[in-house]
Amino acid sequence: MTPDRAAQLQAIAATLAPELDPARDYPALAAQAQRWRETRPLDRFRVLCGTPLFLNTLAQYAALLEGGADITVVYSDELGYDPAIPDFLAGIGIKLCHGAEEAAASGPFDAVLDCSALNRGVSSRFGYCELTRSGVHVYESDPPDKPVFAADSGRIKSIETVLGTGDGCLRGLRHIGIDPAGKTALLFGHGRVGRGIEYSLTHAGATVRIVDPAQGRVFTPALLNGTDIVVSATGIRDALAPFAQLLLDSGALLVNMGADDEFGPGVPPDRAVNGKRPVNFMLPEPTSTRYIDPTLALHNAGILELFLCSGRPGILVPPESLEESILADVRAAGVINAEIDALGL
Repeated sequence: MTPDRAAQLQAIAATLAPELDPARDYPALAAQAQRWRETRPLDRFRVLCGTPLFLNTLAQYAALLEGGADITVVYSDELGYDPAIPDFLAGIGIKLCHGAEEAAASGPFDAVLDCSALNRGVSSRFGYCELTRSGVHVYESDPPDKPVFAADSGRIKSIETVLGTGDGCLRGLRHIGIDPAGKTALLFGHGRVGRGIEYSLTHAGATVRIVDPAQGRVFTPALLNGTDIVVSATGIRDALAPFAQLLLDSGALLVNMGADDEFGPGVPPDRAVNGKRPVNFMLPEPTSTRYIDPTLALHNAGILELFLCSGRPGILVPPESLEESILADVRAAGVINAEIDALGL
């Protein structure tokens, strides 16, 4: 290991130590880092990291560095980020890009760890690892000439999307002084993210109404009567745009939980919480590390799956054996086993 990389890892470990315990908070990434320290599967590979930039993302970078990767971190105003983290990374010698244009100019890379397909225009030798469902939709509609590993398509992502996002929505609302107890929420979207939000808000004492045409639950203006909070979790950009004026007139608090703007151009940014960005992205830890840890480990591991494809284009689903190995690392910690069991994982 080079002295520079060793110093970077020491700095990351020291920064995480006051906040996060590897054994409890990120067991999958800690185990991955330990294995990769010995095998060095990414030695000298250039990796662009586009995961939303917050404190808990540092554990993902540590595993990549242990694997030998030469990492460049790209952060985005669209996704939001903790402004202290770019300064910290620059201070320890990690290369940074602010936005996809800077990232593209810094390429090519051997692999791109993407989020919301924001970096799909960056040249990548082996392909892309996409973190979100909305990003996979973009890659499917405009396929690149390289493979795309869809971390969102695995079972593991349910830990983040159901448990983590629901918890993050609740913590975000409380952060802005909103106690859901006794309030009525209208939730658009009842997939994995939506189910997690319904679970968290219901357990916090809210009444939750659901809109999801795929489940036969269609929107009618009457649903807005008595609604205090509207939460969008469809995973589709502009999904609520046809109802923009009704939402504005309702006076309800508008909350987006999608990676993209689901309210559409008819709803001005200042009318929704956090400028229409996900409400949990207002928090220092948007998704509690223990819930996002398995997904980030899977995101990293997707690079090795790209190598196996030898550049053949297409969407790659995480192999069951890979997910089982990551789940085994999580279960060994025991912190969220009861919640994992409740999900049927």
